[in-house]
Parts: sequence; structure tokens; C-alpha cells
Amino acid sequence: MANTLFSITEIECETGISRDTLRVWERRYGFPAPLRNQRSERVYSGKELERLRLIKQLLDRGMRPGTLVKLDDQKLRQLADEHKNAVPVSPDVEELLEILASGASHALQPRLEAKLLQYGLRNFVSEVVAPMNHAVGEAWFAGKIGVLDEHYYSEQVRALLTTALSGQSPGAGTPRVLLTTLPGEQHGIGLLMVACMMSLEGAAILSLGVQTPLEEIVRGAVEGACDIVALSCSDYMGRRTIARQLVRLRKLLPRDIVIWVGGRGVNGIRFMPDKIRLFNDLQQIAPAIQAEQRHPPDRSEM
Repeated sequence: MANTLFSITEIECETGISRDTLRVWERRYGFPAPLRNQRSERVYSGKELERLRLIKQLLDRGMRPGTLVKLDDQKLRQLADEHKNAVPVSPDVEELLEILASGASHALQPRLEAKLLQYGLRNFVSEVVAPMNHAVGEAWFAGKIGVLDEHYYSEQVRALLTTALSGQSPGAGTPRVLLTTLPGEQHGIGLLMVACMMSLEGAAILSLGVQTPLEEIVRGAVEGACDIVALSCSDYMGRRTIARQLVRLRKLLPRDIVIWVGGRGVNGIRFMPDKIRLFNDLQQIAPAIQAEQRHPPDRSEM
């Protein structure tokens, strides 16, 4: 990756730092310092990408950009190690992470498939995929794996969950759930994880994929006679952007349609308007769906 050059769009996608912020930092701090290609467009080195990923990690933990951009790579990694939340890693996750880090990528898919058979879909999603996602992110920041490894893992999990989900009987009961991500949220693994958990409870899922415009979310929910709009949010966009879009979506949706939202992007969001429910854990999904099925709200009174 050292000799690879990345466009500003790719940097935005890989780091979760908006292009507007990148330009402000460039003017204000002199970092990043992109080159220009033949069309005079900004291009960034692999080294700058790595620094920006580290900086984003520390920004999400409350540090200021003006302080971070002045630090060298060693100090940034040291701070990342000091500030990261220590999460116990299971033997299964350790095994998968070791395969990924060793470069033996051909061995990853069969091991993931074996774990799915061993655990069953519900526990595979919550006990293997969820902690593995976190572990892969931490391994990247620690320099133990590269972008290629991270992307390869994501694609293997995406393919496996898609296949597993297609094998589930289509939910025809209640609740009816529209599942998507907010505009600008490009990460779709969380969507598949939620879809699996909801499908196992018999919910009827209308999945729109990622980055659906707010007006189209409303249209899909209304035309699909949905009870719930469920959103998956990574920490890609930042809590303020997520909260702002959620508030706007709540105003656009009919009152009889509630919003469920979860993922690392909502961690730290403490207050949301009525009829927006925040989920901190995948394990909360099953009882929430079951409660809807036992005691469906009277939408006519909302």
C-alpha cells in the first residue's frame, strides 16, 4: 500500500473523515498534504491514509484534531493503544484473526463456514461475527493486518451471511421492518447481521441496502406498510451527523412508524426524540421483536 495513491473519495470512505474536514485540516494544520494528479485532483499516500485512520480512532474517543495532527506515527499508535477499550477475545475469534493476519486467506472462508455450522446462525452472528468485527478493526489500527485483509474479511462475512439469510423462510408476520442505512453510511455488514437476527424471529424484512435517501426511506416504509424502520450505523459518520439525520427522519416519518437504530455509531448518543429506540447490543433485537409480536401497538392512536 506504500506506493498506492488514494483519491479524496477513497480516503473519505476508508477513514470516515469527510472531504470537507480533510480540506479544512489541510488549510489549518498543513496535514494531510496531498499530491495532485494530472487532473489537479487531490491524491493521498498510503502513509497518510494510515495516519488519518489512527487520528479518526482517537477523535472518536474525544481528542482534538489540532493536537493529534502534530504527533508522529509512533505517538499516535501509543495513544491508540492507551485509549482503546480492552475487549476479551474468545478462542474462536483469536483463531480467525490469526488466519487473517498470517496471510492464509484461503483458509478463512472454510473456518467461518465451520463456525456457522457449529454455532447456528443466531449465535454465529452475536458471538463470532460481532466480536470479530471489532477485533479486525483493532488489528488494523495496531498494524497487524492491512486494508486488503480487512476488506477480504468483510467480503467473506458478507457472502456467508447473505447465503445464510437466503436460506431463511421469508417472514410474513409482524412486525414489518424496513432495513437500511442513512445517507453516507456505506457499511453493510451490520445490516446483514440485523437482518439475520430479525429473520430468525419471523419478522417481515424489506431490505433496501445502504445509503438510502431519507425521503426514499419514508416512501419505502409507507408503501411497504412497515411498522419499524431499522437502521445500522457504524462510527463512520460520527455521532452528530447520525443524530441530526435521525431527528430529521423522525420528523418525516408518519407517527405510527417507529425507528430502531443500533451499531457503534450510536454509542454515546444519550437522547433522541420519542419513537426512536437505540440498541446497544444485538441480543436486544430478539426480545424487542417478540414484544412487538405479543403486544403490537395500536397504530391508530399514535
